[in-house]
Order: sequence, then structure tokens, then C-alpha cells
Amino acid sequence: MIEVNLHPGGAKAKAKARGWRRFAGRPALGGRGARSPWLTAMIAALIAAPLIMGAMWFLQRSRSGSLEERLRTAAVDSTRLADLRVLSDSLITRQQLVRERVELIRALDRDRFVWPHILDEVSGSLPDFVWLTSIQESSPLPDLTFEIRGMAATALAVTEYVRRLEMSPWLGLVRILGSQQIAAEGTDLEVHAFTLLLDYTPRPEPRGAGSETGA
Repeated sequence: MIEVNLHPGGAKAKAKARGWRRFAGRPALGGRGARSPWLTAMIAALIAAPLIMGAMWFLQRSRSGSLEERLRTAAVDSTRLADLRVLSDSLITRQQLVRERVELIRALDRDRFVWPHILDEVSGSLPDFVWLTSIQESSPLPDLTFEIRGMAATALAVTEYVRRLEMSPWLGLVRILGSQQIAAEGTDLEVHAFTLLLDYTPRPEPRGAGSETGA
């Protein structure tokens, strides 16, 4: 039987077709199931991708909520600290005002009792046989000075009086401006007339030993 191939290249085409079918029917390199792990990995990736994205979204949302809570807490703390600072400034201002008023009251009380202190020290320091005739202000506060005039039986009594005045914590420098012997009025006795100049030193301390002795 004679076969005639009327299609040019038909034999070659059939041979190529048979070869392609044989190649397609062969398993890929690595055995029969070599393509199975790749397919499994792709399927696993497709399944895991939504889960991973969901977990990341949930984690991000959780972090965002935590940050918002921290921001709210920080805002509340900031407001509270601002209120505390305003209260502290107010208390400091009030404390300063109270301190100024206390100092003013102390100054008024100190100046108000100046002359009672002076008279107490001057009279309490008098020794025996010494008496005063006048006390006069020479210069006003705050640098108060005053002058004392008096009589003494002897010059030693004047010296003792000056010593006691110098020991007083309320009095400063004591200066003898003059001392002379004169006749006592209405008698034949002679006495020592003296004039003293003293500085007032306001020191709230107990009276000295000399003043206690004179008292």
C-alpha cells in the first residue's frame, strides 16, 4: 500500500506534535510531585495573607488606642498641674502679703513702744542719790537720740549711772555732754548737774545685769 503525503511538511509536523505530547506527559524535574510544594506555598500564602493583615490591623488599632489613652491621661495631668501651679502661685503671693503685713505690724509696734522702753531703761538704771530733771528728743527715728539732764550727789554716782546705761540692750552709745558742781536750790548743799546724750538701739532682748541691779 502506497501512502502519499499531500501536505508539505506534514510528517515533520506530526513528529513534532508527537514529541510535544511526550514532553508534556513527562513529570517536571524533581519527580512526579515536584510542583506540589509551590502550589501548597501559594495557597498557604493566600490563606495567611488576610490573617497577617488582620493581625497587623488589630495590633495597630490596639497601639493607637493605647496612645490615645496616654494622650488623654497626659492632658488631664497637664490640666491638674496647671491648676496646682496657679494655686501655688496664689499661696506664695498670699504668703508674701502676710509677711509684709507682719513686718509692718512689727515696725509699728516697735516704734509705738520706743519711749516706754526708753523711760523703763533710763529710770531702771538709776543708782542711789541720782535723779533726773528732763528727757528731751534730739533727733527722731529711725536714728533716735535723746538728751538726759539730772542731778547726782557725787561724781561717782554720775559715772555709775553712765555705766549702767551702757549695759542696757536697748540703748547704744552714751556720751557725757557736761558735768558741773552747783548749789542745790533752797539748800547749802552742792550737787553735780550732768547732761547725757544717748542713742536708742531697738534690740528685743532682756534687760542687762546692770539694769536689773539698778532696778
